[in-house]
Amino acid sequence: LTSEYQEKFANYLNLMENETDRCSRIVSNLLAFSRKSELEFTDVNINELVEKCLLLSGHKLKLSNIATELELQEGLPPVSGDYNQMQQCIINLIFNSIDAMPTGGKLLVATSYNQSERNISIQVTDTGCGISKTDLPHIFEPFFTTKSEGQGLGLGLSMVEGIIERHKGNIEVTSEVGKGTTFTIYLPINNST
Repeated sequence: LTSEYQEKFANYLNLMENETDRCSRIVSNLLAFSRKSELEFTDVNINELVEKCLLLSGHKLKLSNIATELELQEGLPPVSGDYNQMQQCIINLIFNSIDAMPTGGKLLVATSYNQSERNISIQVTDTGCGISKTDLPHIFEPFFTTKSEGQGLGLGLSMVEGIIERHKGNIEVTSEVGKGTTFTIYLPINNST
């Protein structure tokens, strides 16, 4: 074989490997979305969870030229929840914010406790491109995405909403095109009621 053919063959192999990996990730996401694994409830310190999520996302945030700000209310009561799945939700929201700020920006993550509602809120706010009024009602629908082909499956927010609902909480979103988006997760401090 000539070096030209070897190079062509290597390129094809590389392409096949990349596409196989992409298909594998799609199947993994579909399986994760379709199966409802058992939740393992423990007492979760929300502020520690948020700080860990930002630590895990720190490298990607820095590379994306995004400044972060934390506003964590002290002395929050613990929430009963599945730590790993709650972590997955917050990281998903952070990564969505990163995608919405391709030229950089600011990410604010805030927590607070509403004593009368007996819930804790986690707010993720970005200064990104925002979500249009026509897209906003659909963002939690499975397979709905505003990202270009190959960039997202549209399962992320649907999965986040599903996990939050299984924790007896809810998630809300406000957005303005060109100014940014805020996702707010509300979690009850006692899931047994």
